[in-house]
Amino acid sequence: MKILKYAGRTISLLLFFIHFSCVNEPLEGDFPQDDGVLNIEEGEFRANVGIGDFSTGLAVGVLNNTDLLTITGTVPDTGESIVLTIENPGVGTFNITAGLGTQNSGVYIETNPENPFVSDGTFGVFGQLNITEFDTQNATVSGTFSFTGVRVVLDVDGNPVLDSNGQPTLETEEITNGVFNKIPYTTEDQGGGGTPITDEFFAKVDGVNFDTESVTTSLNTVAGVSVVKIVAVNELGEIIRIDIPEDLGIGTFAMEPLSDGTKLIGLFNPATVGENLTSNPGTINITRFNVFTGIIEATFEFTATDPLGQDPSIAEITEGSFKVDYISSPGDTVTSFTAFIDGEFFGPDSIFVGETIFNGLSRFNITAIISDTGQKMGLFFPTDIEIGTYEMTTNLIDGSEKFCQYTPEIGETITYISNPGTLTISDYDQDAGFVEGTFTYTALDLTAQDPEVYQITEGEFTIEF
Repeated sequence: MKILKYAGRTISLLLFFIHFSCVNEPLEGDFPQDDGVLNIEEGEFRANVGIGDFSTGLAVGVLNNTDLLTITGTVPDTGESIVLTIENPGVGTFNITAGLGTQNSGVYIETNPENPFVSDGTFGVFGQLNITEFDTQNATVSGTFSFTGVRVVLDVDGNPVLDSNGQPTLETEEITNGVFNKIPYTTEDQGGGGTPITDEFFAKVDGVNFDTESVTTSLNTVAGVSVVKIVAVNELGEIIRIDIPEDLGIGTFAMEPLSDGTKLIGLFNPATVGENLTSNPGTINITRFNVFTGIIEATFEFTATDPLGQDPSIAEITEGSFKVDYISSPGDTVTSFTAFIDGEFFGPDSIFVGETIFNGLSRFNITAIISDTGQKMGLFFPTDIEIGTYEMTTNLIDGSEKFCQYTPEIGETITYISNPGTLTISDYDQDAGFVEGTFTYTALDLTAQDPEVYQITEGEFTIEF
């Protein structure tokens, strides 16, 4: 491993630049040469890391529906991993230098998945992969590879180590003589396009409308972290990109100025300059994020600057908003309904979803039952409800009301009604047929004859209808 000092005008480590071109060409340098025969067992994945050996029989590939192939080899004893990513795979030679307008890359994870070595061409390193066999019938792939990975040196607290000029110090690792033989791969349906909604994206750059011509979404896995990448391009060739970890959820979050590919970050690429400026500072307010359908809705703003301070350019990205779908074929929705009753977990074994008409309005009737105890909980609200938070009522008046009921034991006890209570609808898609949200309420006897009071907290539901 060797240490490098930052030199010249560069930008953030591990920011994969997106230009809409195809770069799959050979590189100069020392790479393993293919003689048509791979002298390792099927399923094996080997390489030299520096002067050490990387050898494992635990290697898998994933090919998504945008023809992005990810091959991962992992050594369980050490936790090391090598991840190769290639667009449009097939027999041939591929440039896996990151930052050249494709998603191709080589990554070596030593021990910390949040700070991997990446073949980031921004820092003068490179990589190449040669696929010798791509068997679509048996779903296996074989080949050879080599790359140089680079990363920022971190101290024991996880902060960048700076050189005498106040710039981050970089270190590199040489991954050579890489070879893999008949690694099995699976196909995975992910990525935007063919979605049930039309992607929308708007922002202003220095007060001028960013007139979006195209929006591209994808779900990528970097160092074991699933990240949604949203890329908008205008007629000038300028790019606004936002990377969002898939487990982020709903809320307001601060963007990062530097990323290893797994962080929340905003980027702006002015076409005249051709390099990325990143969010410093920046915020995003996510109001909808459904991992079943892939629909994300949010507003954002950030100040775009050179994260290493070499370029004085600044761009103000304001009034940003988007509604996109990053999954082309949503998976199965898992119906669930849980809560806590006076601190005790309520986990039903039966969930029923029905629709009724009251005063000409259609309403959902959701009933959850624990068979062994006879406990029953009901949640009722109109089918035309929108995402938001609502105060519960105690009974039906015009059909727009939202309320809950709790019965400690069916046929033996009375039913207690919400008073007061709060219902939050976090996501609702009538076309996809699901609704999810949270609730909390106090359940009591509205006739005041029974003094018993129940506190229902941490209520959550995801319902398919």
